[in-house]
Amino acid sequence: KGVMVSHANVRHYVEYVTKRYQVTSGDRMSQTFDMTFDLSVHDMFVAWENGACLCCPNQKQLINPRGYIGNARLSIWFSVPSTAVFMRRLGVLAPEMYPGLRLSLFCGEALPVEIVREWRRAAPNSVIENIYGPTELSIACTAYRWDDSHSPDECEQGLVPIGEPFPHMETAIVDEEMREVQGDRAGELFLTGPQMCLGYWQDEEKTKRAFTTLPGRGSKVFYRTGDRVRRRGPGKPLTYLGRLDSQ
Repeated sequence: KGVMVSHANVRHYVEYVTKRYQVTSGDRMSQTFDMTFDLSVHDMFVAWENGACLCCPNQKQLINPRGYIGNARLSIWFSVPSTAVFMRRLGVLAPEMYPGLRLSLFCGEALPVEIVREWRRAAPNSVIENIYGPTELSIACTAYRWDDSHSPDECEQGLVPIGEPFPHMETAIVDEEMREVQGDRAGELFLTGPQMCLGYWQDEEKTKRAFTTLPGRGSKVFYRTGDRVRRRGPGKPLTYLGRLDSQ
């Protein structure tokens, strides 16, 4: 799409997730994403920022994730949820299979509750987070940490919530008439903040459609994600309900 992600956009992301996940030079991080997928920026730059070891698998290792996690002695795992679905089909999400993982991140697709439950059993010492964000908002911009006690009640449509925005990122849930919804009504998710990209390369028309102001929010420009979300009550996390288009 020609998304113009700036150095400053990525700096904000890297600096925040470094603190959130306490990444150190002792960590060993996975690298499961193609270079054309913006989540690969997390793998590379979060590792290099902190002197961690980036463990790059070949294609044969990628189709044997159990062996990859064990042989690379990974402490941090990051993948799309469908990789975990694939692992379940392979039978490699058995209890206590990955005790060395301290952090497991999922992004890029809706995260099913059943996958998290199986991952929790396989990696009992791991914090599990669902992070969310389109390329236009630089890798990811919201996060939800799974908790066995209360998370099942916060899920909707069998999916793990997308949580809360990163610091300095601002959300709005908007109806079809560009008005912010009230209460627990669903609407389109709009976001703005230091991770919002500069627009689309040499495409002013597309940029104007996707980046817009909102009534009551002054001159502040928001990115319209095309994702339907809602909050089920005060203090509740954002839950993902689907797309407004066929993406």
